Amino acid sequence: MRLGIAGLVMLPMLIVRRPLWSDLRMLLKDPLTVLLSSLMVLYYLFAVRAFQLAPVGDVVLVVGLSPLLGLVAKACLRQPLTVAEGIGGVMAFSGLVVFVLPKLQGNSADSLTYLTGLGFALLSAALTLAYASLFKSHGAKQPRLTPLLVAFITFAIGSILIIPIACLSTSVSLHDLAQPQVGTLILGLGVFSTVVPTLGYSYAAKHLSPILTTALNLMTPIFAAVVAAVLLGERLSGWNLVGAALILTGILTLSKPRSRSKP
Repeated sequence: MRLGIAGLVMLPMLIVRRPLWSDLRMLLKDPLTVLLSSLMVLYYLFAVRAFQLAPVGDVVLVVGLSPLLGLVAKACLRQPLTVAEGIGGVMAFSGLVVFVLPKLQGNSADSLTYLTGLGFALLSAALTLAYASLFKSHGAKQPRLTPLLVAFITFAIGSILIIPIACLSTSVSLHDLAQPQVGTLILGLGVFSTVVPTLGYSYAAKHLSPILTTALNLMTPIFAAVVAAVLLGERLSGWNLVGAALILTGILTLSKPRSRSKP
């Protein structure tokens, strides 16, 4: 439902900007663009499932592996790594470990469910890296590829594929979804947790390196902790502050201008 709502929210943007319709039709005929949007749809599907099966801290930690997966991929492809990439990536991920360490719950009673959740989280990490890499490479060759259009195609594909599956696989009725509090929740998820981050991530993927783009995801637990502190009165621990400092330092290191080092 969040993807369906997100598509409806973005539809007026396309209606107002009529020239985008011709670009949209051309992109829909481009297999790489469809693949790009499909990667984001799968990310949403896998990430949501991961958070349902495993503790939040553990899932955030595994999803945060994306920049390190990018560094490993570059090394395997024998591409040169810069000093900033190596130091920044390791430092940012170390900060994430320190940040979520107090919340790790690896001793889950149902180990199979726990490992399944972490498996979906690892798939989500790989998908975010693949999305950022493909957007960067394909966007350089396809000038019509804009974050707005890619996001709309993502929501359209997701709505067409996932809503029928959800209707067939859940016992929730349309009457339950029509409840005011549920409608408000779905609207909030569709706008603030889907449209805004998808547009932002797509813009970053087009203009930043894949490793830096995925490293910015490590800010998620920091933002969550700040929101929890403001709205729920939760306090940040000393570990949280140390981890946040490491994450920010690592991301700043990754974002510095780079001089190529030897492979």
